[in-house]
Amino acid sequence: MSSVLSSLESLNGLVAFAAAVQAGSFSAAGRHLGLSASAVGKAVERLELRLSTRLLNRTTRSLALTSEGEVLYHYTNKVLKDLQEAERELSMRQHSPRGRLRISAAPVLGRRFLLPLMHDFHVRYPEVIVNVSLDAARLDLVEEAFDLGLWAGELEDSSLQARRLGSYTLVTCGAPAYFSEHGTPASPDELADHHCLYYRHPGNERLEPWRYQDKLIPKPACPNKALNDVEALASAALAGLGIVQVPEYLVRDELADGRLLEILKAYAPATRSAFLVWPPLSAQIPRVRVFIDFIVANLGPQLGPVDSAMNQ
Repeated sequence: MSSVLSSLESLNGLVAFAAAVQAGSFSAAGRHLGLSASAVGKAVERLELRLSTRLLNRTTRSLALTSEGEVLYHYTNKVLKDLQEAERELSMRQHSPRGRLRISAAPVLGRRFLLPLMHDFHVRYPEVIVNVSLDAARLDLVEEAFDLGLWAGELEDSSLQARRLGSYTLVTCGAPAYFSEHGTPASPDELADHHCLYYRHPGNERLEPWRYQDKLIPKPACPNKALNDVEALASAALAGLGIVQVPEYLVRDELADGRLLEILKAYAPATRSAFLVWPPLSAQIPRVRVFIDFIVANLGPQLGPVDSAMNQ
């Protein structure tokens, strides 16, 4: 029977059948559906032919369900009520923030900035369920069904929409104990004589080059000293294992209290940016729109200022 009722015409017949039962006549059902009484009657007749079953006993003045019609109406009515509820839910979602929001975030940005804001967001928008995935690699938001991405670094050419949240710097730093033992390099060229701890990208094993004003240092001076977690790099530097280059926001407190010392400030590279990105048209969804506004207002100020001329 499921195959018989799967066609669009059969679905139209089910709507006409239910409307006729509820209205008590084909003419009343037609007025409700915007059809003629004849059109409603023919739709029900075609449905009966497909099912090889009489559903309604007809007289000139009334309609009465057969026992088979009672069975079909019971299930049809439940389906139509569910569809009406779905329509109501979709309408509400178009006008108020609700539903699931999936976000892919760079791990450090997610832990340091995004997750601490989630309580306040939930208090403000209790019907939005936020699922955060901390991903070292930039995922395909459309293919992976994410609503938003929180990314650090410059954007490649992309069809995504983006909002620049703020800027940050890369700092080269190490523990005071390390510099006491090994000395402090005065230029990037002198890093060749030091223990440099590099970030190794998960998946492709590529080493992230160190960046300075006029050069990149693509390979570590001491091979095999690489970690695939940026926060682990900071921990290694604190332990005196060597020098690292990491985002300033990752080691802000450690630099402030002297547990880490920044070096090569005169060679510091240009600032980089953190972005909130999303697929085209997603911002029209209320839960996405309010999240963008919330993050811009609350996360952005924790980073460096945005150059308005560069904001996308």
